[in-house]
Amino acid sequence: MPITEFFSMTPKFKEFLILDLIDRNKKITQRKISKEISVSVSMVNQYLESYTEEGFLSKEYKSSKTVKYFLTDKGKERKRVLNIGYLSAAQKIYTQAKEEILEFLKSVSNKGFKKLIFYGAGEVAEIFLQTINDNNKLNIDVVGVIDDDLLKQDKKICGFKIESSSILNNKKHDGVLVSSYTNNETIHNKLFELKYPKEKIIYFFGQYNEEV
Repeated sequence: MPITEFFSMTPKFKEFLILDLIDRNKKITQRKISKEISVSVSMVNQYLESYTEEGFLSKEYKSSKTVKYFLTDKGKERKRVLNIGYLSAAQKIYTQAKEEILEFLKSVSNKGFKKLIFYGAGEVAEIFLQTINDNNKLNIDVVGVIDDDLLKQDKKICGFKIESSSILNNKKHDGVLVSSYTNNETIHNKLFELKYPKEKIIYFFGQYNEEV
């Protein structure tokens, strides 16, 4: 998911994105920038002119209609300052998410779910598994990670091998934690088809939380 889906387009955030796009791609066009940050080409042009006046960018005229922009030393310094601000904000969000997940996992453990199989090996599972790896006092043992995507199977996520749902029959465990938001309902239906005990299914997202 693009970071623009999680951060409001404040002037500073737009500035960081534009400077970063130019720094990473010297041939980037104004139209491409406008698409990346979801503003009009005319607005991108205004931003570029403003950053040039502030000394963050320099121009190179390829023709009467084509202008290339480059970060100056001042622009690179400005980008670093903005990047630190962005990382600080992102770290706060990440920390809050991990704290919420930690509390959820504690409640799961307190209900007697000690040995878990995770179903869904995406971003959600990665944060869950990393939280478990970082907290050795958390009384939870991950005995397996499942994903129905054949391209993911046999690969690893946070040190855990990704396997098929067949492990539900041959690995001793207390319950399955549905570790996906986008495929939450699909996984629920798959477990239903497999006649997996509903009292052993743990949901972090969705309407099925009351069944935990």
